[in-house]
This record gives sequence, structure tokens and C-alpha cells, in this order.
Amino acid sequence: MNTENSELKGEKSFVIDVNVSNLIMTPLTCASLVNEMLKGLLYQKSQIPYPYSWMKTVLERKRQRNENEPSDSPINLSAANHFRIVSKAYEILQSVMQGVIEEFRESVLPIDEVVIVFGTTPQCPEEILTITIPSLARGHFEGNHLNELNKAQPKVLRNIFLSQSWMDSIDTSLICTNTYVYLKKSVTKSRGQSVSQSVFVPVRPLMFSPKVKHVRINLCSDNHRNSNNCCQNLMIYTDDDDRVPSTQEQKCCENTKNEVVWFQFRDLIEGYKDCFINKKSASELW
Repeated sequence: MNTENSELKGEKSFVIDVNVSNLIMTPLTCASLVNEMLKGLLYQKSQIPYPYSWMKTVLERKRQRNENEPSDSPINLSAANHFRIVSKAYEILQSVMQGVIEEFRESVLPIDEVVIVFGTTPQCPEEILTITIPSLARGHFEGNHLNELNKAQPKVLRNIFLSQSWMDSIDTSLICTNTYVYLKKSVTKSRGQSVSQSVFVPVRPLMFSPKVKHVRINLCSDNHRNSNNCCQNLMIYTDDDDRVPSTQEQKCCENTKNEVVWFQFRDLIEGYKDCFINKKSASELW
């Protein structure tokens, strides 16, 4: 992993190159890495008070308990209110991640970058993180690469979040704020501006001040490994989601890039703090 830290002319930028050549970067593989980085980033930036996996576990446990509790059970209003806040953040995060997967799988416009913006509004960000997307290997049966992904993904995440270069870039945590997720796509000469219905909607390009801290993670992949041969002679069991892109989509990815367009997730992720009641976390009282 190579890192550059530039502070010329007041710029606060960090570049982290992450080698993912041990993975065949299919759309699902890349989307899964992006989602894992988003979950880790929200926790490290103090936008959620506990790791995503723990948040998911306690919410599911509470929801299951609610189904079995009688309707006249006593309610702690503070704990109940905190449960609603956590549930909303969780549901939006789930929607973001599902939207990212669908975009990587279904979009005929190549995705160049995923941009995550922290701040009250996108126009006045406190920090920005950009994930640069390599050329994706399309035409694969995603199910054939799940084991490879599960083995390699923890190492990729460790190379990012536990590296000294990453630690240097997150010198301070953020106060609770909003998180916005964008996709930057390439429009090719063969296609117009029309897009399919999605939870990501077209927006005007954002302009960022060079004084805003900006971390860029470059996913560096060896394109020579991105061939369809690994899936040609295998017995495949797949569902409707494992869609092989059409010829038109494959041609679109091969054409010369002409223009970059921005898409924003239609909702924002609101950061929240843990709630303590009598020195106990509210989640322990659910």
C-alpha cells in the first residue's frame, strides 16, 4: 500500500492505494467492499456509537422480543425513543448498501468513484472520502466468487483501517453529523443522459474546497485476471439477481469516456450518539 500526504496550498488530502489484485473484481465483489468500508467508516468517524454488526444484532434481538411481549408491557420512553433513532439509521444504511449493490450490478454507466461526504450539508462538508473503482469484471456468475470474497475481504479492510497511513488521516473523530453517499459515473458517447429508476438520483456535481480533508482510497486491480474463463465450465446454481449483463452494457463499458455525472442517494444517514439511562446504555434496556 502506497500513501501520499499532500498539504500544498492548504490542501488536506490523503491518497491510499490498496492492491485488490487477489480478487476478481466483479460488480458484487466491488459493491461488497464499498459497503464494508462504509460501515467501518461510520463507526470510526463516530457517526454510530458501536460497530455495525453489534447494532444489527441488538436491533434484531429487540424486534424479536417486541413480537413476543404483551402490548401492555411497561415502556421506558427514553429507551424507546433511542430504539427508534437507531432503527431509522439502520434502515437507511441498509437501503444505501442495497442501492450500492444494485447500482454496481445493474448500471450500464461505468461507476468511477463512490464519494462519501460528512457534514451538515454536502455543500459545506467537514470531511470527504472517495473510493476509486477499478474496471469491473462483468459476465461472471457472482456465486462462484463468494468464497474468494469472504476470504480476501477481511485482509483488504485491515490493509485500510489498521494501516498507519489510515490512522494518520483520521487524527480526530467527527461530531455527529450527516453522511451523504454519491456515485460518479461515466457517460459514454454511445449513450445519452437517460438513467433507470434507482435510489440514487442525478444531481449537479459537487465542488469541494481544497481545505477540506479529503481521503482517497484507490482500489488497484490487475485487469489481466478479469476474464470470464473462470466461470465458463462450472456447474452454476444462481437466482434472478445473478444477472449476466447484456451485450449493450458490456459495449458501454468498453467505449471511450466522455462525461462524468453525479448521482446522490435520495436520503442521508444521520449520525447519533449512544443514550445512557442511569449510567446504562439504552440498548441494554431494550
